[in-house]
Amino acid sequence: MRFSKYIIGLAGLLCATSCGDDFLNKVPDNEYTEDNYYASDAALAAGTAPLYNRAWFDYHSRSIVLLGSLRANDVYSPYNNPTFTLFTVDALEENLALAWQGLFSVVTMANSVIDNINTKCFPEVTERAKEVGIAEARLMRACAYYYALHIWGPVIIFDHNQDIVANPVRPRNYEEDVFEFIIRDLKYAAEKLPESPSAPGRATCWSAKAMLARTYLSRSGWDKVERDQADLDKCKEFCLDVIENSGAELMENYHDLFKYRHNNNIESLLQMQWYCSADGPWYAKNTLLPDLCGDAKMIGGISAWSAYNPGADMLMQYRYTGSNGKDKWETIRRDATFVTPGVHYDYICIADGGYTYDGKTSIIKKGVVGGPDDDNDGYVSEMNSPLNTYIVRLADIYLTYTEACLGNKESISGEDIKYFNAVRRRAGIDEASKVTLDDLIREHRVEFSMEYQNWYYLVDLYKWQPEKMLAYFNGQYRGYTWDELAIGPNQEITFVSKGDDWKTYEETPFGPIIEPSVKANITPGNIFLPYPETDVIQNPLLKKEPEHYNFND
Repeated sequence: MRFSKYIIGLAGLLCATSCGDDFLNKVPDNEYTEDNYYASDAALAAGTAPLYNRAWFDYHSRSIVLLGSLRANDVYSPYNNPTFTLFTVDALEENLALAWQGLFSVVTMANSVIDNINTKCFPEVTERAKEVGIAEARLMRACAYYYALHIWGPVIIFDHNQDIVANPVRPRNYEEDVFEFIIRDLKYAAEKLPESPSAPGRATCWSAKAMLARTYLSRSGWDKVERDQADLDKCKEFCLDVIENSGAELMENYHDLFKYRHNNNIESLLQMQWYCSADGPWYAKNTLLPDLCGDAKMIGGISAWSAYNPGADMLMQYRYTGSNGKDKWETIRRDATFVTPGVHYDYICIADGGYTYDGKTSIIKKGVVGGPDDDNDGYVSEMNSPLNTYIVRLADIYLTYTEACLGNKESISGEDIKYFNAVRRRAGIDEASKVTLDDLIREHRVEFSMEYQNWYYLVDLYKWQPEKMLAYFNGQYRGYTWDELAIGPNQEITFVSKGDDWKTYEETPFGPIIEPSVKANITPGNIFLPYPETDVIQNPLLKKEPEHYNFND
């Protein structure tokens, strides 16, 4: 199978550093082979460091945006991977194959770490260090399977690389078994990881508990008419444990979440860790910067080629119903996520007195960290951003807890929505008096837009309420663009409906809306993506019915 070539030992992998801390430094400095690398606790910790970057590189280098954000309709471009937004991806798509390869490289590297710790550690390595190393590997393996499950549904489970090398033609496993595998990994990680990170950015038990909360919420409604109350209760239990005991807090300023100086901040529960300097190894860098940046002036003139713009549907999400019952327009999260004409940033291009966007079409801000000098201490370079990538942060747990409280109810209020309102307060918008599922969908999309997570959340809802979510997806303005969108920081977009079928719109004060030449038609047949064609050819069982995984405790 495609990912079998990625089954490698960790010997020889360069462990990189994350902007000033010693989290990923190579230890020690002699010549190593796989058989003598795990000679001390420090060497073992260095051996697990690539799980935070190298393991994720192939998935992160481009596919993460297409799968987590374009599918969710966060942004759109008719020139740059439109098939992911319009749901016309086929099995020959290169970036789909890269995602498959990338997520299973996380699995194979995690498996390699676990096997090496179990068989190749010197007597000097403590049992506690072994437990933590295995727990880190199982946490990352669980995260990879969580994403794969939401992209393809049934996938192949394996926990020993040699098994897949010896027998690469293997059946898919049922989704219920993938959930069980994920939960077992996360429970082990929650039990064995420390409460405090051994170095900035290292996973803790709270990282695993946060992912457990998210997984239990996912499973609670997966292929069920009503969400399972036992799973909802477990979700709430883990959410409250994280909220009350982890020490994590919401960052006061939403913009600060997306500045490199705030990597591994008090809100972060788990991040991919990227090498900052231009001289670091290619496979440990955050290379997304040019894919995201639509104005090279924002990053000091370094190459930028993004053609992505927020679509009509995403910008409409920043309108909300205020406490007076009238529609209002929020700007804090919008301006931290998208650059709209006329908006000024005092923390971008600091040496020039800030940055004011003079373009006419909105572009991406989140993930675009500014130039290399005053903005980022020299750490921005060609295809290299110093910004880490969130896997889970506390605001997600706040909304996850709220949704678990909602469960199968129509709405909730009072104590059940206090964390929901905490997220809104940080955004500078009115608090809600009650919360429905529609409120949660809107809040989640706005809070996490362009963090490459929204599609996975929406898949959970589809698996619980398919008719509702198909209507929601097909009612979105997917692929709609503006010819000249000149929307200032405090202006609203006015849409005037002219039809009941595919909606068309009059010209707005901000420019004419252009319908896509190919309109999205989202059906049960294209929610999940096809398996890459090359892998199906090598493993025809990917076309067959799934089988149950044989769990061996």
